[in-house]
Amino acid sequence: MADGAALNIEAMPQKVSALSIFMRLLHHLRPQARSIALGLVLLLISMPAELFPAFVWMYVTDALIIANPTAPSLFLGQIFSFGGRLVGWPALLTSALAFMLVIYLTYEALSTISRNVMERVAQRFILDLRNRVYHKLQSQSLGYLQRQKTGDLMSRAMGDVDELQSFTVNGIDVIVGEGVMWIVTVAVVMAVDWRVATASLAPLIVVYFLLKLFNRRIAPVYRSARDRAGEVSARLQENLAGVNVIKIFGREKQEAERFHSATHAFYEQQVKAINARSIYFPFSRAAGFLTNVSMLGVGGYLILTNSGFTVGKLLMFRAYWWRLFGPIQTLARVNDMVQRAVASARRVFEVLDAPDELPDAPNARRLEHVEGRLELDRVTFSYSDGPPVLRGVSITIQPGQTVALCGPSGAGKSTVLNLLLRFYDPAQGGVSLDGVDIRQIQRDSLRSHFALVQQESFLFNEPILDNIRYGHPTATMDQVIAAARAANAHEFISRLPQGYSTIVGERGVRLSGGQKQRISIARAFLTNPRILLLDEPTSSVEPDSEATIIAALDRLMTGRTTVLTSHRPSLINQATVAYVIDDGRISDSGSPAELRQRNAWFGRFMKSAEQPLEANIAE
Repeated sequence: MADGAALNIEAMPQKVSALSIFMRLLHHLRPQARSIALGLVLLLISMPAELFPAFVWMYVTDALIIANPTAPSLFLGQIFSFGGRLVGWPALLTSALAFMLVIYLTYEALSTISRNVMERVAQRFILDLRNRVYHKLQSQSLGYLQRQKTGDLMSRAMGDVDELQSFTVNGIDVIVGEGVMWIVTVAVVMAVDWRVATASLAPLIVVYFLLKLFNRRIAPVYRSARDRAGEVSARLQENLAGVNVIKIFGREKQEAERFHSATHAFYEQQVKAINARSIYFPFSRAAGFLTNVSMLGVGGYLILTNSGFTVGKLLMFRAYWWRLFGPIQTLARVNDMVQRAVASARRVFEVLDAPDELPDAPNARRLEHVEGRLELDRVTFSYSDGPPVLRGVSITIQPGQTVALCGPSGAGKSTVLNLLLRFYDPAQGGVSLDGVDIRQIQRDSLRSHFALVQQESFLFNEPILDNIRYGHPTATMDQVIAAARAANAHEFISRLPQGYSTIVGERGVRLSGGQKQRISIARAFLTNPRILLLDEPTSSVEPDSEATIIAALDRLMTGRTTVLTSHRPSLINQATVAYVIDDGRISDSGSPAELRQRNAWFGRFMKSAEQPLEANIAE
């Protein structure tokens, strides 16, 4: 797929139903089906135990305290008296309380195991989901990643997944448990007395309509809040990465205002959510409390009119009132959690659903050994919807040959290197390795034969040892030292207090530019690539390190196919062939000596590049 055809996260459709998002979350839980089934079975078994104490209250009130001969407690009386072997209220009361305690402890044991199982399921689900997001981002093209805000992607991988974690850990078992418990409780109270049960449940119709209204209002608010959270994260990440520039130009106040603007936009969405909850929850609680009023009113009336309703039943209903109304309150809070989770899930799934812009061909193959012959055949390329960067470029590089790409800034030199590594695909034309179109080679296989040394060497905040053997994790210490010696890095590493165990800091901040570059060269030596790409490898190093680095690069290039871009004549002069790229086209090619004689731009370029070097030597 051409880069310009790629899908932008921010442009993805938002009108995906909450139900479809929720069902997709459940689909991702399918690998945990057995554990979920075990947790739910334990939960269902524990439910009768939780409802049992209310029956004890009814029995003790009607059969022991009031001694109502018409009380429907004879079956419980047979249980608590062990089939009639116990007589007298002290023994019956003691046995009833003992039964209630045993049943409660059984409930606690079962529900504890159930919660443990379900929480483990939730944690495994989040672990898998976060890893899926990471692997998706790692597999995406540079074009896709460069179009996104790094901070927003981090917000999706961390903040939005954390929101889903909160929901799965605290929400799913509550939804199932409270929902089933409410249904069972309704069935029980209906069986005991349908009149009081109906009166108690009627006000909950109001809660249902309030819930629908709340969801309609809160869903876009939560979606916008998660987007604003992503913007805050993006602004923070960008400001931290560019803190030097901010300080140099004295823009702390302006950047603080921009950050405050982003956080205030997030705050406003949160306030909207708070206002919606502040309106909905009191009304739902008030409607729910009407169940208490209806229960007492209708139950009291039936008792006073001797209509077959007893005080014990009223106590049982009162005990079940919380089981009737409590789940409504709990589910209302969980519903709020669901809406936040749906907003987060939508953002996570946008990342997971973004198409792979550079997929391997269905029949892509691995190349175990390569000669190193590279060819660009009439390649045209542009970034996204911008103007063409390369226009019909054709370059042939023979195995073991060193080729220099020269031209003004923005001419497309680095783009050629990106195409060779298949960081992008050309819009027209093709790129091949040993005569095979690189789109027909598995990406990891293709890149395993390359090493790239860039203008800005990226080092991880790890020991020097781990940074050098990043591309060859199993390398021995002797191999690492040999690579460091070849890169002229061993001497300065040995002088560090912790040597190869020295932590380099984020992006190698504790090392100089020249030191970082030599570690990068050592890393390339250790991977022993067949093809070497050098992208301005000496432009950002201090002058006193340049000669050392060039000597290391000379050793690294020996016997390898090398493609380089540089403003240093000493590197360009080592090329067998130099290509002059101007405005995306090859304007001339030949040996550096030939081009210097016949190409006016190349002659001026080499002369001007040599003057600063001569000045440095003179100093």
